[in-house]
Amino acid sequence: MYIVISFNYRNSDVVTRGKLSVLENYYEEFKKFGEVIIVATCNRVELLFFAELLNPILTKITELTGVQTDKADIHKGKDAIGHIFKVLSSLDSMVVGETQITGQYKSAFLKAYEEGAVRKNLSRLMHHGFKCAKRVRKETEISSKPVSVASIAVRKAKEVLGNLGGYSAVVVGAGDTSRIVCKHLEKHGVNIILLNRTYERATALKEEITQVNVDIHTLDKLDRFVNQYRLLFTATSADEPIINSKMIEQREFRRHWFDLAIPSDICEIEIENIDIYRVDDLKDVADENIKKREAEVEKALKLIDICVDEYIEFIKTSEINPILKELRQKAEEISKEVIETSIKKKYLKEEDRKKVEKIVHVAFKKFLHNPTITLKQNANEPQIDILLSSIRKLFKIDENLLDINRCEYHNKG
Repeated sequence: MYIVISFNYRNSDVVTRGKLSVLENYYEEFKKFGEVIIVATCNRVELLFFAELLNPILTKITELTGVQTDKADIHKGKDAIGHIFKVLSSLDSMVVGETQITGQYKSAFLKAYEEGAVRKNLSRLMHHGFKCAKRVRKETEISSKPVSVASIAVRKAKEVLGNLGGYSAVVVGAGDTSRIVCKHLEKHGVNIILLNRTYERATALKEEITQVNVDIHTLDKLDRFVNQYRLLFTATSADEPIINSKMIEQREFRRHWFDLAIPSDICEIEIENIDIYRVDDLKDVADENIKKREAEVEKALKLIDICVDEYIEFIKTSEINPILKELRQKAEEISKEVIETSIKKKYLKEEDRKKVEKIVHVAFKKFLHNPTITLKQNANEPQIDILLSSIRKLFKIDENLLDINRCEYHNKG
C-alpha cells in the first residue's frame, strides 16, 4: 500500500519542520517498514512509503524527533498517488507553479535509491509522477512564470525598500535556494556578498553572476558582514542557527533579513531595526500567486486525475506473468503462421504438422527460459519496468509503453 506522511507549511511551523528534517538521515531505521523515500525541503518534510502498516512508522518518527504526528497529513492508496503527483506538479507548493520541488524530489529519489530503500513500487510511482509533472507544465500555464520562495523573498525586499539598484546584500549559502536569490538580486542590480562554508562552491556560483559585483568569503567571516548591510538572505543546511544575538550589533539603519532555511539559520531574536522574514512569513505573497493561477490550477488538477487513473491502469497491466503469457502467445502465433506457410509452399507435409509444432514449442520454451528467469529475479527491483517496457517495445506486444528515457536512477551520470 502506498502511504504518504506529510508535514508541510499548512500543518507544521518552521521549528517543527526543522526538527523533522533530520529524518532524511535515518533510512536504515525506515527501510525496515518497506520501501521509503524521505523528502525535506523548506516547505515540507514528507515520507513516502510502500508498506503494510502505518502506526509503527508514526511511532518511529516521534521516537527519532520528539515530534507528535497527530497534525501530519496522511494519504493512503489512490489518495497517496494523487498527492505525490500534485506535489511533483507544484500544485501543493506554497508558491504554486514553482519548479524547484521536482528537482528536490528527484534528488531525494536518487538518495533513496542509493540507500537501497526503493524497489519496484516507489520507483515506478516516482517515474510516472515525474512524467505527470512534465505533462502539467507542458499542457498548462501553471509554470509559465516560474516563482519560488527565494524569488518571493527578493520581491518582498523590493516592496520594503523600493528600487533595489545600488544596494548590496549578504547571501549566506551557495545551494539551490541561494542561487535563485542571487539570480533575482542580479536582475535588480544588487551587488552580492556571498558567504559559504566552502570557497569552491561559492566560486562556482559567482561565475554564474555576471551583471553585478560578487565578493565571496568563507562562513567564518559572517561576524564581519552581518552588521554592515541592510539586506541579508540566508539558506544553509546547518543543523542549528548560524546567526545568534551575540553576533548582532545595534545600527541606526533598518535591516531586513530573510531566513529561507529549514531548520532556521537565524535564532529567535527581537532587536530594534531588524525585520526577520522566515519562510512562513512569505505566505501572503504565495496566496496572491495562487489567486492569479486559479484557472490553470483547475486545468492542472484535471490532468493529474487522468495521470493517476493511467498509473493505476499501468499497474494492473505491468505484472510479469501477463507479459510472459503475451510473449508466448506471440511466439505461438508466429510459429503457426510460419508452419502454415511452409505447408502451403510444400516445404512441409501436412502429416508432419504436429511434430513440427511440438519441436517449435520446445525451442521457444528453451529460448524464453533465461528471459523468464531474469524477469522473475528482478520482479521487485526498480529496473523491472524498464525490462518489461523493453520487451513490449521489441516484440510490439502492445502500445502501453513506459518512456524509460527519463528514469532518474537509470540515467545517473
